[in-house]
Amino acid sequence: MKFKLSSNVIAAAFPMLLSLTFVVLAAALPECAFAAGTDQDFQSLYDMLKNWSQGTLGRSIALMFLLVGLGVGVVRGSIMGAVGCLAAAMALFIGPQIIDNIFTALI
Repeated sequence: MKFKLSSNVIAAAFPMLLSLTFVVLAAALPECAFAAGTDQDFQSLYDMLKNWSQGTLGRSIALMFLLVGLGVGVVRGSIMGAVGCLAAAMALFIGPQIIDNIFTALI
């Protein structure tokens, strides 16, 4: 009796194996896993990008996402274009707060 893995089984198992690898590495190397909170080299870059995404530039880009999504929705006759672009706009504006909360919870 031969046992053969199909490509569907391998494709379904790959994300789980990849995430398991990251968890094992994070548990084995805790200093490396939590090193993100102690480095100040790129703090000015992070602050600049955060201010851009939550300031006037980020709001303008979010509004452009919404307008393009509404245009795509009108052309296709579906609201799904606007929903995807609205999600991208929210991710642009709210994303830095979520990242800050994740990394401050780890430290």
